[in-house]
Amino acid sequence: MNKLFQEQMQDLLKDEYDDFMQALEKPPVKGFYLNPAKKNGLKYLKQQYIHPHVVVKDGYYFDYESYPLGKSPFFSCGLYYIQEPSAMLVSHFLDIQPDDYILDMCGAPGGKTCAVASRLSSQGLMITNDIVLLRAKILSENVERFGLKNTIVTNCDPLQMTQGLVGFFDKIILDAPCSGEGMFRKSDAAIDTWSMEKVHECAYIQRQLIDAAMTLLKPGGQLIYSTCTYNTIENEQQIQYLLDHHDCSLIPLDKSHGILPGVHMPEAVRLYPHHYQGEGHFIALIQKHGEAKPVKIKALKPMISKQNQQLVNDFFKQYLSIKTPPYLYDNNNHIYAIMPQFPELKGLRVLRNGLYLGECKKNRFEPSLALARTLHKEDVKQSYTYHEFDKEILDYLHGESIPGSNQSGYGVLFVEDYPLSFYKESNHQAKNLYPKGLRR
Repeated sequence: MNKLFQEQMQDLLKDEYDDFMQALEKPPVKGFYLNPAKKNGLKYLKQQYIHPHVVVKDGYYFDYESYPLGKSPFFSCGLYYIQEPSAMLVSHFLDIQPDDYILDMCGAPGGKTCAVASRLSSQGLMITNDIVLLRAKILSENVERFGLKNTIVTNCDPLQMTQGLVGFFDKIILDAPCSGEGMFRKSDAAIDTWSMEKVHECAYIQRQLIDAAMTLLKPGGQLIYSTCTYNTIENEQQIQYLLDHHDCSLIPLDKSHGILPGVHMPEAVRLYPHHYQGEGHFIALIQKHGEAKPVKIKALKPMISKQNQQLVNDFFKQYLSIKTPPYLYDNNNHIYAIMPQFPELKGLRVLRNGLYLGECKKNRFEPSLALARTLHKEDVKQSYTYHEFDKEILDYLHGESIPGSNQSGYGVLFVEDYPLSFYKESNHQAKNLYPKGLRR
């Protein structure tokens, strides 16, 4: 391990340094939180391998060696999100109101985005972004898996947003790119790539993102800043810069269960693996001063041809028991259900504009996996239901068709009460529509 890092931690922790180093030798801790849109999920999980998170409601730790939740079909159904227990505190500390407009500036892989967006109403809005395309695609997949309808996924430099969304957001999450010192227990790569040069490089980027966040935030709004690193350069010094250069103040965060205050900054929190059941983290919550004023942002207008509108209407009428969403947006025959509060994001790369319904092609509508993930049994006219590890479910996840009955056309495959995917049946065979890239 890098000698400079060891000296840094000795200076920070003093007499606790040896306890810290011993904690790094222990296995990492794993956690998950339940999707509030998927009701009664806990009853299907094996209680002997899970126990409640010490702070986060609907958060849990689990024994990943005995109970690999990531391999369960329930994971594919979006019943829960697997997230490191320290990272869960970021969304926990943010006071979400149902109609908030929220930005997750560096959102991938999506743990904070999904936790927050799933607490918003249909009047709320989440815009989640990542600058790296591959990471943004993973973010989009997790938004899809969680069945979120109120979320826009973008792939851009967050600084670009200041050109059109000034003062637009009630809350902003800035889980800033960092040197990753808090990942050392679970990532050898984090150890190998650490250097003081990387620390200072990250600090430069963080400062730019902080300035952009304060521009995008409404007066009276809140910014939550977090890193998974320990040094004060990327943590307390960045917050002090924010306080010195912007009209704002810190909101004190609760300390319990081994959550410690920041270094000479008691309002913030620090998490160390020898005190808290999780990995390393720093979190600070900032209130921007002033009173919010109305912000005029051009709304994204519904746009769809009459022909494609009819194809979507026909599909909903034939196969579903719910009405076609009222606001549709057609992007090269890919149809999205948008909401009136969605802004027009001119000049930004948008990967997902609300709920992706499916594609119109060759005079028919083909439904998406994203649409399936939002449905309940009462919403569909045809379906099959199986248990978690039934052969049919495992076969389907492998990409195989499963035996049908006497249905015709589209239906939804459920694992217990939770939708997995559409299928299309003919000749007593339910054809596999699960995306090839997700098959196991």
